Amino acid sequence: MHDPLGMRRSTFYLLVSALILVHAAFVIAAGGSKLTFLSGGSDAPAYALLASNLLHHRGYTYAGEPTAFRPPGYPVFLALMTLIFGRFYVAATRFVQFFVCIATAWIAGRAAKILFGSSAGDVAFLLGLILPTQLFASAQILSECLATFFVSIFLYCLVRELKSPSVRNEIGMGLSAVVDAYVRFNGAALAAIGGLAVIRHRGKRRLLALGYTMLLPLLLIAPWLIRNQLVFNRKVFFSTQQGYNEVQGVLTPQGRTQPGDSTKIRASLGWVMSQIETNAPTRLALPSEAVLNKQCLAVAANLWKQEGWHALPLLARKIGYFWLSTDQAFDTASFALPERMIRLAGVVVYWGILAAAIAGWLRLRKSWPLAANMLLLYAVMYTVLHFPLVMSTRIRFPLMDPLVAMLGGGIAGERKEPEET
Repeated sequence: MHDPLGMRRSTFYLLVSALILVHAAFVIAAGGSKLTFLSGGSDAPAYALLASNLLHHRGYTYAGEPTAFRPPGYPVFLALMTLIFGRFYVAATRFVQFFVCIATAWIAGRAAKILFGSSAGDVAFLLGLILPTQLFASAQILSECLATFFVSIFLYCLVRELKSPSVRNEIGMGLSAVVDAYVRFNGAALAAIGGLAVIRHRGKRRLLALGYTMLLPLLLIAPWLIRNQLVFNRKVFFSTQQGYNEVQGVLTPQGRTQPGDSTKIRASLGWVMSQIETNAPTRLALPSEAVLNKQCLAVAANLWKQEGWHALPLLARKIGYFWLSTDQAFDTASFALPERMIRLAGVVVYWGILAAAIAGWLRLRKSWPLAANMLLLYAVMYTVLHFPLVMSTRIRFPLMDPLVAMLGGGIAGERKEPEET
């Protein structure tokens, strides 16, 4: 007799195996020596330089000048990989990130299982493997791969907390939020999302839950905050990247180096990012990052004022970059034609998965309104948070693509009662 269930599982395992092989092929194609691959990773040399400075006892600095322009998590990770694997650290990093991307897709599947049921979990796992951004991230010496992983853990713990509140889930949200904040600065807002998820508790239980989701991250991020207060003479709290990011958010909102972008920023600021992310003596010709960040904030405020009503179409374009990846579909003039076609194909695949996620959310709104509303709040809050800043595919996918895969699994069906896992 035929076993339809067994045949379906066989097909599922076959698809998973094929997709994992595609990921492996992509990582192998990236090689083990070059920091960048397929024109991706323009920030990779900065991360590698910070890691090198840490290893050579120069501190978290550029040319001896303290920096808080990038969060320390990924440079520390690269430094550890270098300590362990030496000159093979680039290949080893890609190898580790390959497994991290697979784990990210699996976690999205586990979350979808709670939201919709077992079949949805399988579909979400497949979608997580299919997402072009995940394929891209594993091969790049960039922080996106690790950031996406910790966001997926946070969302998984969030969904579990909404289903069956527990201290374990709340600690999971708190820890994943703080680790993600060390990898990418915008991860710090996860703690606020966690706090909103547990505010429904009452009395001492509420205070305990808020402690795990918000106070715990604050305590664990405190060493970074204290360090900044000390080395920048109390002029920097969390990051020196905000001002520059806000200037980019008006002048080059995609945050990518396209023809003419650097010229626009240099005309407004008198300097560009590459001039501070270097060990060259020329770095010392510029003031500290605290002074530069203050300058950027003032320039950004003036730029937004100059935009006036034109800020509305600018925001509309930025939302398109962020949610529809129009930056990767249409604004790729600096790339060779084959790579432009690859990026466009990836965007079309993403659009299909995004459509599935919207359909899944609509189903979830009927079967589990609390979870649907909380996940919508998460998406809206992070979108609005980035309005003044760069909005692009690279900014979006560590935050949203695990959510898109989770909700996309909902096309497989739904349960009246969400499933525990």
